[in-house]
Amino acid sequence: MGNPVLRGDLRARSGSPTVWVLEAIYLGVLGALVFLGLPPELGRLAGSHEPSLYVAVLWVQIVLLTYFASACLAQEIAVDGEKAAVDLVFAPFPAGVIVGGKSLSSLITILYWLLLGAPLLVLTTTIRQIPIGSLLSAAGLIAVVAWGIAQIGLLYSVVFEAEFSRTVAHWMTLLAIFAGTTLLPSSLVSLNPVEATTEAAGGFPPAIAVAAYAGLGALCGIWTWGRLRRLAAA
Repeated sequence: MGNPVLRGDLRARSGSPTVWVLEAIYLGVLGALVFLGLPPELGRLAGSHEPSLYVAVLWVQIVLLTYFASACLAQEIAVDGEKAAVDLVFAPFPAGVIVGGKSLSSLITILYWLLLGAPLLVLTTTIRQIPIGSLLSAAGLIAVVAWGIAQIGLLYSVVFEAEFSRTVAHWMTLLAIFAGTTLLPSSLVSLNPVEATTEAAGGFPPAIAVAAYAGLGALCGIWTWGRLRRLAAA
């Protein structure tokens, strides 16, 4: 890890009580959902292939991981010891190093959170006799979608100076993505993160969602890079 911003962010996140609280909430919610779904599920273990509990856990995962990841990059959730991208503009780091470090630290954090929740997902797939390939498909889709939306938080952290404006813009964006996309035509409904996760749970992540959110993340990264360069030159 030659990127100093990446190293600093990962070090800060690994020792941050704030992140520990987020992880406790995340695992607590997933654990409660699995626990509440277990009694009736266990009684029908032998012949049931209904993915209801499994899909419900995936829905919770994508909502929580997307919010946590984007809120951390947008500085809505302050991580102890982690500097915002805009605060690093006048440090001896090029804009590309800042954006690359922030983007990678967010992706690594998302993958780590997916690993934390993996035992609960494996439990639900075992109960419902879901192929492990479906779990990998869903995890990959969640990682791409959560990272792409989190990149919007990175962009907002350098576009909006006022914390209130940044928070409002962040929540409006999340509302548009999670609720507004339900109004799209049937050919584009897979752009809704929850709908995309449901499809991925069947073993085939929708290509349109993967491409759209990966492209969104890259676009926001490039936009943030340009914004940081202009700020440094001002």
